[in-house]
Amino acid sequence: MPSKQQQADSEIHEDQLFNFLVKPVEEEVSLDLANNAELNAEDIYEVLVGATADGTSVSTLCNSSEDSPSANAILYHLRQSSSWNSSNESLTLL
Repeated sequence: MPSKQQQADSEIHEDQLFNFLVKPVEEEVSLDLANNAELNAEDIYEVLVGATADGTSVSTLCNSSEDSPSANAILYHLRQSSSWNSSNESLTLL
């Protein structure tokens, strides 16, 4: 009896997109967040990549999305992160 081969679906799933877009950013830019930070680095990377993909700002994306953190929280953590500040000159994420 011949075995049935599984065919890959033609849709891109959110987790695949996340791995494709966010993981490389995470590897290049590390965020130094305090242990008691309300967000984690992954949350921030998701917003940055989402805003870039939408061709919009962090503020606009956060205001239009029900489940995203506040734009002020994202921008605060980016400003506080020393590694972000030193890497920001070579990045065009915002």
